[in-house]
Amino acid sequence: MFMHIDMDAFFASIEQMVNPNLKGKPLIVGGRQNRMHTVVCAASYEAKALGVDSGMFSSDAFKLCPNLEFVVADSAKYIYTSEKIGELLIKFSPQVERFSVDEFVLETKGLKQIFGKPEEMALEIKGKIKASFGITCSIGIAKTRLLAKLASKLNKPDGLVILNEKDLPKLFKNTPVEKLCGVGQSLKLRLNSLGIETCWQLFSTPKEILFERFGKVGLWLYEAVRTNEDVPVSLLEAQNEPAKSIGHSYTLPYELSQKQAIFSWIRLLSEMVGRRLREQNLEAKTLYLYLHNSKHQGISRQKTFSLSTFDGFEIYLRCLFIIKNSQKSLKRVRCLGISASNLFPPERPYLFASQDRREALIFSLDKINNKFGDWMIFPASVTSLISSKNNP
Repeated sequence: MFMHIDMDAFFASIEQMVNPNLKGKPLIVGGRQNRMHTVVCAASYEAKALGVDSGMFSSDAFKLCPNLEFVVADSAKYIYTSEKIGELLIKFSPQVERFSVDEFVLETKGLKQIFGKPEEMALEIKGKIKASFGITCSIGIAKTRLLAKLASKLNKPDGLVILNEKDLPKLFKNTPVEKLCGVGQSLKLRLNSLGIETCWQLFSTPKEILFERFGKVGLWLYEAVRTNEDVPVSLLEAQNEPAKSIGHSYTLPYELSQKQAIFSWIRLLSEMVGRRLREQNLEAKTLYLYLHNSKHQGISRQKTFSLSTFDGFEIYLRCLFIIKNSQKSLKRVRCLGISASNLFPPERPYLFASQDRREALIFSLDKINNKFGDWMIFPASVTSLISSKNNP
């Protein structure tokens, strides 16, 4: 069995713990000092109840709730707390994996004699975290990492969900298929076009149909909602053959009209695509970019460049080139996506020393992020957006 431990509104909860005057109040954490000119990095559950969420412009958040409390993000505080939570979890099991700064996976095999049943162990962990850090977490327990992660999202905040085979119909009935880690906007739309909108509908779809429509991804989807085996969390890991394309997409909770904010999202997605290319030891020559409004109107263009790259900044510059040369104007955006294809192993050695220095810098940043959690270091232009990294 696996246990997925997900902190509840992590940044906001830490700020409420540090400052008791903020407890019980609607609170947002912003990326910049100016409370009216930033983007919400995190929102407390009191703020979420009023319609405020991460990724929203702070000015819009204050329109929904003029009495919002505001705190500037303090990444050092969040990293320190995350490290201490990791140290606490290792006391329960040596098999602890960090998914991100606020998510952990713990394997419970062989621990029953020490801590009792998995649910008893989970309750003890929840109690220790609450007593030690003054914050709550939600825990999902299942036979696979993927289902444990899904279960941790089903009863937030301070939830505990045990996902067994007999519970699947009840828990999956009203769970959107996009809640499943690995199902992004593009795959969600393709599933929806087949009438598959919930996890239970996905569970009920024959393997043959999924394989016919999605190939090896379909086989992954079939196993992803079952407890038969611990399938890989990542779709890329699930495929035995080299990836043909690597991409990231995101649907915003509302339309954006400010160009700088739109470009910040493009920058973030570019970095995420670049990192996945590097993880696969690949470079891409072809980029596909789409920027759509709520009516699915906008820019959808692909371009092949002469030189391949895995550099997120270079991908971003190429996206700007595509936008500049598009015949359509960029006015309002709700859905964004970047996909890299025409993939090749990196060509080395480089002709210029500056290329070697740039690669060394990029991989150094990757090492830091791998060690301390995703997106501990990131471009300054996406400071106010980086907390939304688990959605794209």
